[in-house]
Amino acid sequence: MTQNPSSALVRLPVWTAVALALLAGGLTLWCLTGAAPAFCAALWTAIIEGAAAAAVVIAAGGYGYMLLRLVAPKSAPTGLRTVTACVLGLWLFSTAVLVVGSASHGLLKPWLWWPVVAVGILLAAWQCRKKLLAWQPVRRADGWALMWVVVAAAAGTWLAGATHPPGAVGLQTNDAYDVLEYHLQAPREFFDAQHVGQLQHNCYSHYPLGVEMLFLLAMALRGGAYEGMYLAKLLHGAFAVLAVAGVWTTLKRDEQVRGRFAAMLLATAPLLLYLSWLAMVELAEVCCLAVALLWLRQWLRGGGLRAATCIGLCLGAACAVKYLAVGFVAGPVVAVMVIVSLLKRRRLASLRQVLMATGVTALLFSPWLIRNIAYTGNPVFPLATSVFGRGHFSAQSQQRWADGHGPDKKPPVPTPAGWKMSPASSRFEMFYDNFLTSDWFGPLMMAVAGVAVCAMIVSAGKTETWDWAILGVLGLQLAVWTALTHEMPARFIAPAMVPIALLAGGGLAKLARRRRGLLPAAAVLLAAVVVNMLITFNIYSQNTSGPLNGVSGEQIARNAPIWKDAHQLPQGAKILLVGDAKAFYFPPGTLYATAFDTHPLAAIIDRGKTPGEIIDELRAMGVTHLWFDWPEIRRLATTYGYPSALSADLLLRLTGGEPPGLDILDAMSACGLTISKHITPSNKDKPILTTIYALPAAATKVETTQPN
Repeated sequence: MTQNPSSALVRLPVWTAVALALLAGGLTLWCLTGAAPAFCAALWTAIIEGAAAAAVVIAAGGYGYMLLRLVAPKSAPTGLRTVTACVLGLWLFSTAVLVVGSASHGLLKPWLWWPVVAVGILLAAWQCRKKLLAWQPVRRADGWALMWVVVAAAAGTWLAGATHPPGAVGLQTNDAYDVLEYHLQAPREFFDAQHVGQLQHNCYSHYPLGVEMLFLLAMALRGGAYEGMYLAKLLHGAFAVLAVAGVWTTLKRDEQVRGRFAAMLLATAPLLLYLSWLAMVELAEVCCLAVALLWLRQWLRGGGLRAATCIGLCLGAACAVKYLAVGFVAGPVVAVMVIVSLLKRRRLASLRQVLMATGVTALLFSPWLIRNIAYTGNPVFPLATSVFGRGHFSAQSQQRWADGHGPDKKPPVPTPAGWKMSPASSRFEMFYDNFLTSDWFGPLMMAVAGVAVCAMIVSAGKTETWDWAILGVLGLQLAVWTALTHEMPARFIAPAMVPIALLAGGGLAKLARRRRGLLPAAAVLLAAVVVNMLITFNIYSQNTSGPLNGVSGEQIARNAPIWKDAHQLPQGAKILLVGDAKAFYFPPGTLYATAFDTHPLAAIIDRGKTPGEIIDELRAMGVTHLWFDWPEIRRLATTYGYPSALSADLLLRLTGGEPPGLDILDAMSACGLTISKHITPSNKDKPILTTIYALPAAATKVETTQPN
């Protein structure tokens, strides 16, 4: 005998639930920020930038629903259609920024994009006017409303990290590096140029930049890169909100217990909350997969061609933000659809629907493929260069990229003298450490999902097809992650949070429907949520730097020890970074190259130029100062590889206790190159970290010997 869990819950005034939720969110924000000034700054930033992010998402929903209503089945839950409209609208915004930015100069301005957002909000209001007019405030709610307390605590955790400036979050995991190197730096360069073009010094700018175009939109709305950086972070976090809302509202009609349980587990997943603090792209993958799986449920229940089309919209939007989404989102879902189709009686009709979903996926992915073909001739550059061509990569860059991103650990390209291969973990060891025993996915949530899978196998005849489909997607994700990814980082497999939460929520819902099963299910859920939050608090303490909430980007750039020296150089100075590629907080116009692109200084040296000619060419480029980051050069030289012209003998020098340097710098010194400043740690016994060299106004003509 089963019971309806919702009937066993008490009712309480709505204002009580709202007050408790606000209290939970506020207390969480207060505890994590740690001081009243930081709390106030975080709250103010969250209100102002959160309102702007909400405006963008609502406007996206307004535009997206105009198209979605033409293809989505009307029988689908309202919540699912609404969230899908927002996802589609954000893809439309992203693509519009790409097209306008690529085809023009000077149109990435607030005066253009705020009216576009305003029109979208009006469209959203008009399309939901009937529901708004018919809405009646609820005075009392059942006990399930207390779940908003948990969601509010998760929101407070999100805002505590999201109001930290970029670069001050993700310290232990080194994810701050990617944020400052390309997730925000590429949009910043596009904004400064007022044009979306090709960045041959940053190969990551050839990735699908679906979310980065939203970051560029944030900069355009705010009128500056630093002014828009918090809005950019909150837009990334908004994808997590949409994912949780989609699960909560879609399953409300006939599986409300599962929907609420799964939504709470997903909302508190440590990896999801951690990613919400960063200006990255993985939460867009998470959101698109969540919505795609919810549409897959509709398709399995006879949704037909329209539901398949909506699946394709979600998968295409995922592929437009990251290449890995092909393997972790689109590929597994399409594969499961094919398997299900082959098991159906009307096999041919079902396969046509799968073909439609695949075609729509390719359509939404295509703008980024077309852009890469135009710039490099390779639709998926910098991937598959041996198949489609290497674009602007040199042969060495091509090999460095392939070896540095393959599943197997390989020597650096080129391999420095004295380098030795360190022992590498096996794929099973990495699977065990980075997934099975990892805290990122919530150990108790993982355990509940595992028990749910075992229950599915035991009662196979009573298990819904959708549950098997979810398990199939998870299995394929893990297989691709294990077989193909470099070092198997947990962040790459972030979309797996969705099937894990859905499986765990389904298992707890089955328990809750049994006689006297509600309290045990609620207790396990509460324990899983508490464990998730405690792990997240620990991650927060390890990956954030001080009470910096709400500090402007300009203040960080001019006052942080890492970057302030660059801003204290004489007016008109132009820096060329050697080693460092985290250019976001350096002055506008700073030159750099990633480890996989041709460095300007290395290119000049490789052409056989004399030291004096090297200085002349740098001067012709407008360079006044060279910024050598010695630890970073060493790290790159011993991992991915770094041009030998800029790292030759560096490892041996450092190992032997000699000061860092290069023969070419010694030779250039004879032509007037001077040390502007050494940057060292507070402990003077430690080696020099960075050296800033000043170029002479003109190269001194002296006889020099070209270094080998």
